[in-house]
Amino acid sequence: MSEMNNPLLQQAEERIESQLTQENKQNYDKIVIAGMHAGLAGGPNSLLASLKKSADPISDAAKGAVGVVLVLRKQAQGVMPIKAMVPAATTLMLHALDFVDRAKIAKVDNAALVRATHIFTDTIFKALGITKEGLADAAQKVHALTQNPEAMQQINLKAGVVRHPMAPTPTPLPNS
Repeated sequence: MSEMNNPLLQQAEERIESQLTQENKQNYDKIVIAGMHAGLAGGPNSLLASLKKSADPISDAAKGAVGVVLVLRKQAQGVMPIKAMVPAATTLMLHALDFVDRAKIAKVDNAALVRATHIFTDTIFKALGITKEGLADAAQKVHALTQNPEAMQQINLKAGVVRHPMAPTPTPLPNS
């Protein structure tokens, strides 16, 4: 998107963007741009400017980024893909943290970024109805599945990783 003053935050944004597919990048860009506009709307009375008065600007930057994206998602009437929404919200958090750092509201170093990321994750999981118990249950089910050779064989067949035992052997083409 745009250059940040804080190299740690800039590096984090570049890493996020490097992992996006082309289709997902287009949706991501739309969300980030709309989120930036929403965060800056109102100028001195904007969401971003309110971080100057925050008792915990690191936490508020993380929660605010999630909140902005959820409002945008509601306005989009559910057509915002989650696979673009989450990285876009993360990028909006990084930009809010860059503002906090640039305006000298709070120092944003690695520890602050880690803290903000934990708050962000907890906030977005809660908003999406994902619980720690649900994640633990899913991880346990996946682990149990990987321990079952018959189940893994079925997964590998469906994924096309292994050839079905009843599939015919392809006839080699003659060299011409």
